[in-house]
Amino acid sequence: MSLVFNNYDDTIADPVAFKQLAVKDALFLHYRCPQVDKHIQLFSHYNEIMFTLEGSRTMHHNGKSWTLTRHSCLLTRKTAYLQELPELVGWEVLAFYFQDSFFRQVVNEYYQHLPLKGLPEPPRDMLIEINVNETTEAFFYSILPYFKQATPPAEALLELKFKELLFSLFLDPANAALLAHANSLLNMNKVPLWQVMETNYMFNLTIAQFARMAHRSTSAFKKEFTEYYGTSPGKWLTQKRLDHAKMLIETSTKSVSEVAFNSGFENLSHFSRIFKQKYGMSPLQYKNQ
Repeated sequence: MSLVFNNYDDTIADPVAFKQLAVKDALFLHYRCPQVDKHIQLFSHYNEIMFTLEGSRTMHHNGKSWTLTRHSCLLTRKTAYLQELPELVGWEVLAFYFQDSFFRQVVNEYYQHLPLKGLPEPPRDMLIEINVNETTEAFFYSILPYFKQATPPAEALLELKFKELLFSLFLDPANAALLAHANSLLNMNKVPLWQVMETNYMFNLTIAQFARMAHRSTSAFKKEFTEYYGTSPGKWLTQKRLDHAKMLIETSTKSVSEVAFNSGFENLSHFSRIFKQKYGMSPLQYKNQ
């Protein structure tokens, strides 16, 4: 079973398939998704806004699903998720990658113009549905010609366009959850480590990949993790994944191999061996029981 693909790294490494517009620490992409497997696990250490031009994909995270169809839009925070390919359906998409600092910059810059009163609690979901109105839909399409220019557009212009996108989305009352999330980041310099771990332990991520999502060096991540949880990341992940696998066996009709995949285990034999060590019987025996 393969590891989780880094969505950001894989796309910037192929500028032919993934047309790119970059400015500072932000990136706009235009591409047709090359996915061929029914399900793939992805993660990114950047926030990503995805706008579907044509086609469809379904994203799964923490027991919830979001289906992107034509002109629908989604924010994935710095997280992992399962991406599902509908049969015989392509997917043409505009994707905007950026850090939390860009959220903070836009909120600070346009603070007095934003509808900040009466905002809901920031959503806990790592994926947030975004409403697209006529203004924001027109914005996305206005970006497309820039990808075809022989000379790349000026960085100052791209930065303005990036800010315009977020500002327009924030002004839409239907995106109150998105604005609440962005506003909650104003006094947060880095992602809480527990948030990264508790929302992503069921994905087959390495310690280094968890550290990247948390925006820490691997050594700093391990030190902070041990201080917070009182155990090593490896031991904590094994226990959380076993608990999750046991829950899936008890409450779903998934096969043992599907349970292993959906609980973050790299291969079936390793999963079966440590499950038996923990619970005294194999996953299949436990399921049949």
